[in-house]
Amino acid sequence: MSFIIFVIWAYLSTLLFSFLFYKLNHIKPQLFQRVQIKVNNLSEKKKRRLGIIANILFLIIIFILPIFNDSDIIAGLIIGFLFSFKDICFNNNVIEYALKDHNGIK
Repeated sequence: MSFIIFVIWAYLSTLLFSFLFYKLNHIKPQLFQRVQIKVNNLSEKKKRRLGIIANILFLIIIFILPIFNDSDIIAGLIIGFLFSFKDICFNNNVIEYALKDHNGIK
């Protein structure tokens, strides 16, 4: 049961932080624009390698979190934050894709 709670909170916090990062990225001081430009200038091979390394680090964090934290809610929030941060840096924001599809832009 606790794994289900962890997954639900991770999913909800990913959506929440994705929305917050999307909004922050579209106000005047675009916070993530420099990182996005640097990531976009990388070759596909380097992007793929960086994505794999990030996912491996997330798996390590997922296995380490229960040692330091008993709360599945807090662990889900941390994982959601990290996943949405990675997504905004790689221009894979869920909110941005949903808005593009909703507006008919592909």
